[in-house]
Amino acid sequence: MSIDPVATAQHWGAAKKASTAPAAAPAVSFGEVLARNAPAEPVSARTAAEILRLKMLSSAMSLGTEEARPAATRSLGVQGLLDRFLEQLPKDAAATGGPGSAGSEAGVGEAVAGAVTESGADDAATLENGLNLSGDLPTEAIIEKASRRYGIDGGLIRAIIKVESDFNPRAVSSAGAQGLMQLMPSTARGLGVKNSFDPEENVMAGTRFLKDMLRRYDGNLNEALAAYNWGPANVDRHGTDRLPRETRAYLTKVKGYYAQGAAHDVG
Repeated sequence: MSIDPVATAQHWGAAKKASTAPAAAPAVSFGEVLARNAPAEPVSARTAAEILRLKMLSSAMSLGTEEARPAATRSLGVQGLLDRFLEQLPKDAAATGGPGSAGSEAGVGEAVAGAVTESGADDAATLENGLNLSGDLPTEAIIEKASRRYGIDGGLIRAIIKVESDFNPRAVSSAGAQGLMQLMPSTARGLGVKNSFDPEENVMAGTRFLKDMLRRYDGNLNEALAAYNWGPANVDRHGTDRLPRETRAYLTKVKGYYAQGAAHDVG
């Protein structure tokens, strides 16, 4: 007689649960537990900036589903930490976004920005790389948007950004390439980019260019990456057998980050 260990384990687990489980307690969300038990310690500007960045990312990725969720299911703990941070600020600094205020992300963002500026350059860099106070999407949300639109794996986009600019939206190379995905001015103009230092414009255009290169070379990743770095005219003329040292190193780095998933380093 044969026994299916998976089915048997599931049946036994269900029976044991039914016979030994105590009466169900009222459901309490993790956010409520966090809000009740979190010690009343000061919340640093750096922590507030990171919390707000994550909130904005969550809002961007939810695509409107947040409004449909009951208020009780939202993260009370995260909002509580932001509220606590605002309570620490002088009244005039916190006036732009009080605790629990509607549409508070922009208001809290201004308060966080002011506090981060006072707290030092390291915190200011953390805020600037991870949070765009103008209301634009954070870098991670932009990557996911580009991935969905052009059908390119987000991990590959991250790997390219890591190698090209190390996630610095204001990076400029010695050759004049600009922004997160290091677009050359002529390439940017051809893709309709008005501001290469705008993260969303840059990543969307860079991903579109990468998609074009993959189509041009029938999905060959090596040729597409070589064309992204060295230019398609050079790849068409010389092939990939004798790539410049810089381009060979570029392919190795991008594919290495892509394979390891180590490029997921959005600020």
